[in-house]
Amino acid sequence: MKLFTQSFRKIVLGGVVAGMLLSTGTLYSQAAKSWKDTAEYELYTQYTKATAPDQQIQLLNQWKEKYPESDYKLERAQAYLVIYSKKNDAAGLYAACKDLLAVDPKSFQALYYLTLLTVSLNKNDAAGFDTGIKAANGLIGALDATYDPAKKPAGTTDAQWKQQRNDIETQALKTLGWVEWQKKNFKEAEKFFAKALELSPGMAEISSFLGTVIVMQKDPKRQAEAMWHFARAGNIDGPGALPPTNRTQMAGYFARSYTAYAGDDKKEMNEIIEKAKASVMPPAGFEIESKESKMAKNEEKFKAENPMLFQYMGIKKALLAADGDSYWGNLKDAELPTFKGKLVSTKPETNPKEIVLAVETADQPEITLVLEKPLRGKAEVGTEIEFTGVAKEFTKEPFTMKLEVDADKLKGWPVQAAAPKAPVKKAAPAKKAAKK
Repeated sequence: MKLFTQSFRKIVLGGVVAGMLLSTGTLYSQAAKSWKDTAEYELYTQYTKATAPDQQIQLLNQWKEKYPESDYKLERAQAYLVIYSKKNDAAGLYAACKDLLAVDPKSFQALYYLTLLTVSLNKNDAAGFDTGIKAANGLIGALDATYDPAKKPAGTTDAQWKQQRNDIETQALKTLGWVEWQKKNFKEAEKFFAKALELSPGMAEISSFLGTVIVMQKDPKRQAEAMWHFARAGNIDGPGALPPTNRTQMAGYFARSYTAYAGDDKKEMNEIIEKAKASVMPPAGFEIESKESKMAKNEEKFKAENPMLFQYMGIKKALLAADGDSYWGNLKDAELPTFKGKLVSTKPETNPKEIVLAVETADQPEITLVLEKPLRGKAEVGTEIEFTGVAKEFTKEPFTMKLEVDADKLKGWPVQAAAPKAPVKKAAPAKKAAKK
């Protein structure tokens, strides 16, 4: 776990932390401070000579135990922070920061680390919430004094100084939002996360947090807004982007959420991603049409353009439903509405008494028409047949239905040309009687 941000290291470990040289652990001598005795000084000397972090901590512990009220207890408390941060020991650093605040309630570095570690260590109990809130608010309260223009280090531009302040405040707002999130105060959490993104628009993690607390509010009208933030979190790059693995996971989560809500429209999904990458917040009135809404619109359009097929598909859907057998009980032996289909096959090929039709597709057999009297002649595959028949048999897998049809309720069968008549032979002329 990387405990220092680059900007924080420059500021907090530079001019702000006074009272010790962090690179060596050597304490500044200060007026009105002195060692209690030679033994205390010897403990301090051993500490400064130690190089292993665990040994340094052991010596600091001895010093603290033997001389709890040392004139140098502030510097000693600060030294713990340096060592635990070098070790990347988050739990040790958290405890050390609390100890430092007991000595110096306004310690900027202690406030910062407690703010940071509340989230990273998932301090989600009452004590952890209290510590996180106090640290984050204390950090925000110290910003004006810490980032006074007069304290700007040489070589740091005004923009850099402002950005460093924004980075610290963003972390504080993130922690305050996270605490409210864990306490299930989702609307309050949303306010903190939104404010943090105003200061630091590139923070992908906060975008993901914002999307999450919007979802937690369970307002169907805001699902599109939440997905905007997930799209952004999973696809923006730059200094505030998620680590590659987390970024891939978040991008995948957005894609799955979008598909479940709006259907598999890749073009629209990619358009949303590009817009979200360009803007922290969605535009006013931003919506993503649900797949149910799209289906309803398409259904109305389809119904208007193909009323006969729409009615057929409704019957088929009812038959294939879980209670389809019950529906068939009411449908059997009833005359169905008029439908159309494409000829797939006949039995026999010529003068058939059964013809098989595809209705929903061009060639998938679904309907078999049974006639009492054979049709005359034959028809080409693909011929469109219109029919009205009585339902007699039905199977679900594969879907087929058999209807009895009277010839006069079937249209489209080609009229067969009548067989040519045999030529009429002319009678031979009568022979004339011979003259006598």
